[in-house]
Amino acid sequence: MPVAVCVVFPMKLPFLFVLSSVLSIGVQAQFVNSRNPDYHKSEPGLYTEDPFIVKYRKEYFAVFQGDFKRFRAAHAEIKVMVEKNPKDARAMVWFGNGQMVEAGLASLSDKKKALEFWKDSSKTLDNAVALTPEDPNIYMMRAATLIIAGEKFPTEFIDKTVWTRLRDDCEKFIKYIGPDRMPRTSIHLRGEAYGCLGVAQSKLGEHEKAKRAFEMVIKLNPGTDYEKRAKAEIEALQKKD
Repeated sequence: MPVAVCVVFPMKLPFLFVLSSVLSIGVQAQFVNSRNPDYHKSEPGLYTEDPFIVKYRKEYFAVFQGDFKRFRAAHAEIKVMVEKNPKDARAMVWFGNGQMVEAGLASLSDKKKALEFWKDSSKTLDNAVALTPEDPNIYMMRAATLIIAGEKFPTEFIDKTVWTRLRDDCEKFIKYIGPDRMPRTSIHLRGEAYGCLGVAQSKLGEHEKAKRAFEMVIKLNPGTDYEKRAKAEIEALQKKD
């Protein structure tokens, strides 16, 4: 099991520069990075995220607001869990996410080390999904990590497999929820599922499929930030055609 190493920044690197650079990684942490509470309301009983996943999302994603201490503490907790039980898929998927964050931090001072972290992250995420391949909490957490890395990391870090895995995870989740339940889930859930699917398909050159995915975002989320980004994505694809 790869072990995450804390990156120490050279003292000559101004803290504010480090902070602003890290925040740039997480500006679009998902298809739409919104804290609007209305986006997370869903019909009771349709789909409930694992409380463990929700808890550590708050702790880990604090790094995108510059709270490195909170991220480090959570990552240390998860590391202990993985070492204690290498078959704990929930802990492992977060460990992989943490390795991705470490890659982003390391990219500010050591691109070689950053690439090593990213490769370790990819392996860890895949191992987590392999442990419980039918658990949407796990494969969609991998998807959330992939969309961050895919959109924010240097192009030399990202290959076709990133977009293929993201596409497949989103398609699997959409099928799992089903067409009857999807419109009754939260704006966030349906927007992310179809939005991330569209991004992956676009990156893979599947432009017509991507347009259909973005059209579903618009259909299911009218008058929201999801609609705005989906329309922008469709416009960008039309310029490419």
